[in-house]
Amino acid sequence: MPIINKKDILSAAVKLVRTGGMESLNARSLARSLNCSTKPLFRIYQNMNDLKEDVIEELNNYYNSYMEGRMSQQNRLLTQSIAYIEFARQEKHIFNTLFMDKTCAGKSIDDILRAEWNQPSILNAKNVTGLNMEQTRCLFRDVWLYSHGIATQIVANAVDLPYEKVVELMNNAFQRFSLVIEGEKQ
Repeated sequence: MPIINKKDILSAAVKLVRTGGMESLNARSLARSLNCSTKPLFRIYQNMNDLKEDVIEELNNYYNSYMEGRMSQQNRLLTQSIAYIEFARQEKHIFNTLFMDKTCAGKSIDDILRAEWNQPSILNAKNVTGLNMEQTRCLFRDVWLYSHGIATQIVANAVDLPYEKVVELMNNAFQRFSLVIEGEKQ
């Protein structure tokens, strides 16, 4: 019988989350998918919470790789928002786990705007639009909230928007938010 290692466990756990969400991940379902008992799982992981932390890290790495491959320096914020929505469409359970399952609970908009991972998109948007930094943060906030709204509607199967319509909506939103924000500060 082959020995189950950490990589095998994480791979099987990610597959379970991808098909059924984090709620489908438990010791029995994971052992079943690995065709073993639960003993090898707890030889490597002290408990399911430790495993789930590693799964979240794997999912974040996958998400970051997905996003980086789809963002353009020509307009990073716009391409980021489109990729975010497409990730939601393609990976509903992973998106739900990362972004809808209380992941941002307790974070303020300011926390999100100051987050290190958002700085490249904010700075790029400043260069693309010519807005000042305060205006650019407002633009980022508005585009992020708008794209998150579309993404959650897609994940909930509340709307059916083809990719082309998503691109159109996000282009319009980016342009309109930019114009409104620029007009407000003059």
